[in-house]
Amino acid sequence: MTWWRGTGLVAQRSLLETFRSRTYRIITALLLLASAAAVVVPRLVLDQPTTYTLATVGEAPQPLRAALESAARRGDFTVEYTARADAPAVRQAVRDGDATAGLADSTLFTASEVDQTFPGLVSQAVVTLESAARLRAAGLTPEQIASLASVRPPQQVTVRRVASSERAAVGFGVGIALYLALTFAGSAISTAVAVEKSTRVSEVLLAVLRPSQVLVGTVSAVGAATLAQLLVLGVPLAVAVRLGYVGLPSVASGDLALAVVWFVLGFAVYAFLFAASAALVDKVTEASAAVAPVTTVLVIGYMLSIIVVMGDPSSAWGTVISMFPLSAPMAMPIRWSGGEVPVWQLVTAMALTAGTAVLLVYAGSAVYQRALVITGHRVRWHELFRRPSENAHAAR
Repeated sequence: MTWWRGTGLVAQRSLLETFRSRTYRIITALLLLASAAAVVVPRLVLDQPTTYTLATVGEAPQPLRAALESAARRGDFTVEYTARADAPAVRQAVRDGDATAGLADSTLFTASEVDQTFPGLVSQAVVTLESAARLRAAGLTPEQIASLASVRPPQQVTVRRVASSERAAVGFGVGIALYLALTFAGSAISTAVAVEKSTRVSEVLLAVLRPSQVLVGTVSAVGAATLAQLLVLGVPLAVAVRLGYVGLPSVASGDLALAVVWFVLGFAVYAFLFAASAALVDKVTEASAAVAPVTTVLVIGYMLSIIVVMGDPSSAWGTVISMFPLSAPMAMPIRWSGGEVPVWQLVTAMALTAGTAVLLVYAGSAVYQRALVITGHRVRWHELFRRPSENAHAAR
């Protein structure tokens, strides 16, 4: 039997058990519903036209209406008007929430708890109209007034830690999703390995297969099942973002696709560590304690990604953490979504993580191969460096 065929048989067996699991199917269905809800709910709840109401003493002047309607077309909102008898009535309309803003003579009433964008537009329109009237009174022609009105203010540049807060939020969500996916996958791998060893199924498999075939087959099956769940969650979101159905930058769809690559790299780094650690146990109940060091490293990487990288993506420590192989799978997607990461740093982080994954695959396989054949007690690390005959003598 060839190496790949034997590995495929182990993976097929593990995948069938996973897909038949009721828990797996329920979780996958919930992920699909969550993905659909993330696309549909915002469009049903948030995608409503914005409407502002202006209260004035009597009917609003036609020039003011024209100026506000022009701003409304550019800003994709609508303006409604309500007439009141006097200034106190206009103020009361704003206080009662019947109007977004109120204009009475030279006074503009606004409520402190509402968005000040529309009152600012009203104020600007009033100033523009009054300035034009005074310029006409001073003898300027309409062309000269239009020339003055065409003068633009200085370009405003907002200085932020991230280029897009919406895209950064996607990166934050991706970091959490990858951490949870790696945690769940690691737990599934450690449980599967511990069950196979404690029930002596591994001994049956090792009678016809190499330890590396059993290891790679088990890890690949869990990785494929977890990746399938990530795709169920991420693909609809990425398509919706790309098509503009979700109010996020279209580039965020690429961030979601990149998250799949980072999951594969992160999984390759941690999966074999989880499997090797779980092979040390003799009972399933010991699995959690055996993989605790690996879990601790994963948690520390995640916490650093959230606290340091999310806090200041451009800092020196943020750069180091996003490129360190054990934290890069969670940190670099967060930092990359900030929009200010050089491509060479992304490529370097991927190369370092992939290289580390290869080294850990060999190291994890060696530990797994030695620990899997030692039964009857929990394996100590020093036993892995003994010869088989010495372990057999120690067991007696």
